[in-house]
Amino acid sequence: MKTRVIMATAAASVLLFPGTATALAYPVEDAPLLTGNALYAAGKLPAAGCADKPAKGKTLASVKKHINALITCMNDTWGPYLKQADLSFVAPKVEMYGTTLEKKYERYCFGAKRNPAKSEVVHCFGTFLSVHIRPDWIKSSDDVPIFAELSSAYAEHVLSLVDITEGYNALHADDGDEILEQLRRFNLQAKCLGGMTAKSLWAALGYPAKDTGRLLDLAKAEADSKGEFRYFGKGANLVYWTKRGYSTSDPRSCKTWNAPSAKVS
Repeated sequence: MKTRVIMATAAASVLLFPGTATALAYPVEDAPLLTGNALYAAGKLPAAGCADKPAKGKTLASVKKHINALITCMNDTWGPYLKQADLSFVAPKVEMYGTTLEKKYERYCFGAKRNPAKSEVVHCFGTFLSVHIRPDWIKSSDDVPIFAELSSAYAEHVLSLVDITEGYNALHADDGDEILEQLRRFNLQAKCLGGMTAKSLWAALGYPAKDTGRLLDLAKAEADSKGEFRYFGKGANLVYWTKRGYSTSDPRSCKTWNAPSAKVS
């Protein structure tokens, strides 16, 4: 995923001013891994049967325990679901960094040192989740941002397992705008699958129903700012795809690849 972000940035940077080019539509065609993937025939993701999540607490140890419980529930839900659809499943490896000692060995997808100011979760190489824990997650009483980050990164893992990432990386693009739209289609599909995960796990893990609105607020907050390269798109579209996944629980609703360009802008 990071590779495509770098490619998108490099290609789009040839434009004098990002976002000022004439708006064009870039439909994805002749890409069966993206538009006809077997995932779309898997049916609805069932409600999870996981135990209630452990309290997040306000220590590094309690946050790690909380995160491990969320990932275990995601594995226990997505694994059988994909296998039942005759799709492969391998649980992602998880690397967590938080203490001063751990930060010395902290890495990003390319093995380079990574020391973000705020907590984040990054999916790398289709094999592992790199979880960077910072004081914002430890000190906060709000555990919804942790779920939101994990569900989006885990969705990228699922997309890698079913070869959507492979199909995405094989796409041809003629210019920076097209590369960026393809990247948004990928990121928004991950948001949609993250919404599916939330619908499946929310009640089982003990999240209050009223907190589902927080997921939409957090999705909207990821919108690209004016003047930035458009990796994620408009807040309204981030909300649209997250809500679509949550409301249907069905990957057929997450086919961003043949959606109108306005829905991935």
